[in-house]
Amino acid sequence: MKPKLRLILIFFAVTLNADQFSFAIYNDSITGRDQHFTSGVNVSWIDDSSGDTNATKQNSYSNFVYKLVDNLSFGLLDDSKEHSAGVSLSQVIITPSDLLISTPQYDDMPYAGHLYISSYLFEFDKSNFKEFRVEFGVVGKESVAEESQKLVHKIINSDDPKGWDNQLGTQYTLDILFRYGEISWESRTKNGLSMDWFNQLGFQAGNFTTDAFGGTMFRIGDNYIRNFNLHYPYLKEEASMLKLSKDHSGFGWSLTTGLNAELLAYSYILDEADDQGYDSDKNFANASAYLGADLYYDKHKFTLFYRLQSPYSSQSDDMDIFGGVLYSFQF
Repeated sequence: MKPKLRLILIFFAVTLNADQFSFAIYNDSITGRDQHFTSGVNVSWIDDSSGDTNATKQNSYSNFVYKLVDNLSFGLLDDSKEHSAGVSLSQVIITPSDLLISTPQYDDMPYAGHLYISSYLFEFDKSNFKEFRVEFGVVGKESVAEESQKLVHKIINSDDPKGWDNQLGTQYTLDILFRYGEISWESRTKNGLSMDWFNQLGFQAGNFTTDAFGGTMFRIGDNYIRNFNLHYPYLKEEASMLKLSKDHSGFGWSLTTGLNAELLAYSYILDEADDQGYDSDKNFANASAYLGADLYYDKHKFTLFYRLQSPYSSQSDDMDIFGGVLYSFQF
């Protein structure tokens, strides 16, 4: 076993007493496409999702993350609120539109993969939260994006991508994220359906992504799990797993629609590709639309969603459309 993989497995092993688990996969093949942000996978655990500060400190991992964030923020954490620490492993795969060309396609996006591990802490109450996150990752062959995409294409009997020999080279990444989100409005219709409105703002800074982002989401449904209805940035949606009410019972459903916006100051993949001669000048302002359906049963939640994403590169006028599924379970 490679040393890096062994360290990742050890890091996850110390969190196996977590009481929240989720798995998410994004893929544009759901919409009949295979280009640009073509795939994303995320596996997440959260500890002490219903614990106050004293409960959080009883778990060694949560206690470490809590103390670290509290010290770095000069004691700004509020002991009267609930806290939940977690860890996740994610992979993103970027490709050009034509997967059958083996030479670099300088009029399109490069082949690139990003594999990263995230550690995060949430401070929250029944209506709002703050998130503190740090991510360590790698771009290049070490991201195992080539192997992942070829395996999936073999399983679904799709064309074998030919251009991975030209993927972006090795680059280790470090990023931090902070955001604030809140449930701004809740109500019920005359026929008993529940509705809520969720809003968020935040920023990321590092040598992979530096940006500011925000979003708004409207949801309607029946007997759904009350949570922070969070769906952006991609593969960073663990706040939706925080426990805001008593255990959910029975079947439920919900429909969600919303908009997200981003001001992008730096993107390693776009800026590095541009330096290498690709037509990948980044757009400073980006937007995406979201439509999703959720099914709930007791402690289980299953989501099917679609996204419409504006082009990240100014050389492209083609909107990206992709979908995905997300499953979460409360232990």
